[in-house]
Amino acid sequence: MDNDSIPAEPQQEASEKLTEIFARVNMSDLPAMSSHVTDLITLTGDKKSSAQELANIILKDYSLTNKVLQVVNSAFYSLARTVTSISRAITILGFDAIRDLAIPIALFEDFLKSGVEKTGISKLLAKSFLSGLQARDLSEKKSLKVIPEEAFICSLLHSLGKIIACLYFPDMFREIEAKVQKGISEEDASLEVLEGLTYSQLGMEIAKFWNLSEKIVASMEIVPEEPESAFDELGQLKNLSYFTNQLVDLVCHEKEIHHLLKTYSEMFSIDIDEVVVMMNWSVENAENISRTVSFGLNKLKVRSKIVLLELTSKNYKYIPQKEDAPKDSLPETVQPDEPETVLPNEDFANKFIHEMTEKLVESFQVNDFYKELLGGICKAGGFDRAILAFVKAQSTKVVLTGRMGHGEIDKQGIKAFEHKLYSSFMLANPKLVIPRSLKLCKDMAIPANTKDVFPEGLQELVKDRTVYLLPICLNKKPIGLLYLDQKDASRKLSDQQLKSVRLMRDLAVMAVRKMRDKA
Repeated sequence: MDNDSIPAEPQQEASEKLTEIFARVNMSDLPAMSSHVTDLITLTGDKKSSAQELANIILKDYSLTNKVLQVVNSAFYSLARTVTSISRAITILGFDAIRDLAIPIALFEDFLKSGVEKTGISKLLAKSFLSGLQARDLSEKKSLKVIPEEAFICSLLHSLGKIIACLYFPDMFREIEAKVQKGISEEDASLEVLEGLTYSQLGMEIAKFWNLSEKIVASMEIVPEEPESAFDELGQLKNLSYFTNQLVDLVCHEKEIHHLLKTYSEMFSIDIDEVVVMMNWSVENAENISRTVSFGLNKLKVRSKIVLLELTSKNYKYIPQKEDAPKDSLPETVQPDEPETVLPNEDFANKFIHEMTEKLVESFQVNDFYKELLGGICKAGGFDRAILAFVKAQSTKVVLTGRMGHGEIDKQGIKAFEHKLYSSFMLANPKLVIPRSLKLCKDMAIPANTKDVFPEGLQELVKDRTVYLLPICLNKKPIGLLYLDQKDASRKLSDQQLKSVRLMRDLAVMAVRKMRDKA
């Protein structure tokens, strides 16, 4: 940040260690926060502040005034008429909404004046803003004993230390990031590179130097202790700031969130489905707030990573185990053997899933999407053939019919893939596996030449082949089926391959859902 343009005196002595760090990067003075940002943050904890005081602070900065009005008049708020003054914006949207809009815009603009590499800092600021929005949302929806505005600002500034490192000593920041990529924890990596300081401690020292509130400083704590009670406001604030920042970071880096969710699910009464909804909500509400945030979200590819979160958050079970299976479960002959051999296509599968996920969040041609998906499934799982079929209700019967395929099958073969699903037919043929797979919405593997489990019309198709059935279900209702087979009965799928194939199947489910939402 340009200290010449922001005349601000330090309010207190920084720690000796912090001074040493800044001396190492040839900074004669510690960074200062601009006065209008400090004033805006002060309003968060001041219950006596008036709308005019807020307007006066914003009006001190011409650039901030224009940016706030630009966002207020954007599609984000969908106002009936153009708002031309800050006081009018406060009247229409409220004190809290305009203050919480002005703080990140002003703060982020101050940070960007440093001239640091735009992509890195934009990503950090975007993640911080998502975390702040989620903390505010949770504090309101879950009726926590936390002031929503304080939840927002504390979570927004939770990662201040990392932001400062990226801004003022990028070489050290990159060194820490490289160590994290090698598997070292961020805390240990920052302790080593910053010679005894963690990101959290760095942020706390800067926050004290800027004379920020004790709550903001305390909320930068890493892995805080559980609140003493439901009325422990500071304890809840610290945990809320940590949770939302960790959640956003894990999702953006495509890491497992179940351990974090297990720790905080009871404290904040939240489950994986709510997390997905909350992530989507925060992105939608952040995209139009600031160009910096929008740029960072785009570079993070957050939307596609939320789709991956939704895909990988399910409790995958390839088939029900004996003790879990319903009384009318399939006979032993259709239970697959344990996987034995791992095929060398896992790197391809991971890359392919990412590419197809990104296509899902953009505009796409559904038939082209399905065709590409079937090809990827065959390659990832080593299948000889893949057929995508959908359930069709005709005037007098319900049937499953092939729509497209990949591998050793022609158009005629795809067209011939048909299975009756009406009640009289299934009652007469109770061993048939496709109706059972669809009814239970369960994946199944059928060893080659298992008797009496496929109708006569499909006998030639499945002869001498191990068959895999992956139903496509929306809201637990079957709408289609992914049929896969392979000739080599000795070649087994690894656990990772099974997981990858299911993820690809679920991409087909999401494509169906997206097309239905458009209709």
